[in-house]
Amino acid sequence: MTTVVDIINSALQSIGTRTTVTAAELAAQSTNEAIQAAITYQRDRDDLLRMAPWDCGFNMTNLAYVTSIAGTPENVTQGTELWQKGQPAPPWTYEYQYPVDCLRACWIVPQFQTGFAGGVPITTAITGGVASYGQGPPAKFKVAIDQFVPVTGAVISAAGTGYAVGDQITLASGVATSPPIGAPVVLEVTNIGGLGAIVTVDVVNQIQGSDTPKGGSYFAQQTNPVAQGTTTGSGTGATFTLTYGAKGDQRVILTNQELATLAYVKQVTDPNVMDSLFQSAWIAAVASSLAMALTGDKGLANNQAEIVNAAIIEARKADANEGLTMNDVTPDWVRIRGVSYSDYSYTPNSDFSWGAVWPTF
Repeated sequence: MTTVVDIINSALQSIGTRTTVTAAELAAQSTNEAIQAAITYQRDRDDLLRMAPWDCGFNMTNLAYVTSIAGTPENVTQGTELWQKGQPAPPWTYEYQYPVDCLRACWIVPQFQTGFAGGVPITTAITGGVASYGQGPPAKFKVAIDQFVPVTGAVISAAGTGYAVGDQITLASGVATSPPIGAPVVLEVTNIGGLGAIVTVDVVNQIQGSDTPKGGSYFAQQTNPVAQGTTTGSGTGATFTLTYGAKGDQRVILTNQELATLAYVKQVTDPNVMDSLFQSAWIAAVASSLAMALTGDKGLANNQAEIVNAAIIEARKADANEGLTMNDVTPDWVRIRGVSYSDYSYTPNSDFSWGAVWPTF
């Protein structure tokens, strides 16, 4: 089993130090090596993950709906004369929450004739037939920010019954005949009483790295108490009184795809999930940072940066070879007209960038 401490000690070994750190030292930051490692190892890991769609960090999720333009199935209200906050930024049709564990949004899976608008589920099949599936070029999207009122706390108004610790409860959203309220907060059950009645809940944080919970993506404060919308368990009847923070920025994803599914690079923290070549690149990246912090030797730091880049290149080769990639290239003169054919893998057809290499000092 590989631990974060193993990664850091391998990095220290790479730059020729004769010291190591323990898990206790890293947590307490009780030595200079532990202090410097704590400053850099997570940032280096995330930067490295973001440089490419690594297989060991690749994930998919159904995006949480925030809002859409008037006239869509989710918002059948009368349109406004001018654009207003609470509507997707022009010229986009849908706005979704940015996944809290997303380091790099890669593409949105194309879905034709699916969902509310088409009335056809994404994976339908008739007896003896072939299931329909997402195909064609990826749906276009844009990462942006929007302003929301976050939920910072929640207390029980009605405890309900049938809940279990760990259940996640998404609160009720508005009806399609009213303007969208934004993405409702998600609460996690942390303590229950008799008959599965909820005693306490935690707010599921929506902003990565926030030191206080900031849940949901509401355009305005909701009237308390707020009822349950859906749950991952089987509990019913709970309502909650919400506490709100000051309106602030959150990242969102804008697209024209209804019921959007995002392919993205996830913030992976467990070294045992990572490919061995990725681990090697991470070790060298931490070593490069620690070389400057502990020795001030720019040459040694740059030597480690070169090792990072060599590891990145080798890892990308192995990563790209895990799976069948079609390399039929659509000519530039066709692509410039907005026509692209792709299996939405890492080919020139999808205009996908594998990212840069590790910077030197």
